[in-house]
Amino acid sequence: MTAPARPYLPTKPYDYLTVGETWCAMTVPLDWAALMVGALGDQAGPIFGDTGLNLATVFLSPGTGEDWPDLSGAAVQWHRAGSEILVPGPDGCASMQWLRWPLDDVPVFTGADDLRPVLERLLGPLETASALGPIAVCTFCNAPSRDVKVVSWEEQMSGAGWVRYACGLCRDVIDLRDALEGW
Repeated sequence: MTAPARPYLPTKPYDYLTVGETWCAMTVPLDWAALMVGALGDQAGPIFGDTGLNLATVFLSPGTGEDWPDLSGAAVQWHRAGSEILVPGPDGCASMQWLRWPLDDVPVFTGADDLRPVLERLLGPLETASALGPIAVCTFCNAPSRDVKVVSWEEQMSGAGWVRYACGLCRDVIDLRDALEGW
């Protein structure tokens, strides 16, 4: 399968690429990826997920987010000119798979004007997002929330492992179910 010419797409199964002047990238928790792709719809550019690190990387036009507040406290990491990131080739590899494959009919980049409202729906106003902390997606209802608790954690051979979260409402349901099973 031949991939279209994209500045961030290696021809090898994976490669470290240096972010240049023609693109930048943003990394977010992997559990946000499905919500972001769903909200962006046809406006979503290429996005890949790294299950080993539990991160998703979104490719953006250069300069995207430079005038936005710092979002590192909300688990958003920017990769600007000079940064190196590991990127899967056209067919993906091992723990890295394309969630929005960089085809010709997919926008080359996710646009800043499309991305900001999606992040604000997820995080709230960007000006306060870092102070409020990261969002996790409930494993049970798929709702993003800051009011989550870890309900299980699974180790993996490499990387961070998998965490399952439950929001407040789903925790109440789980607690009720557990209480009823004890009857």
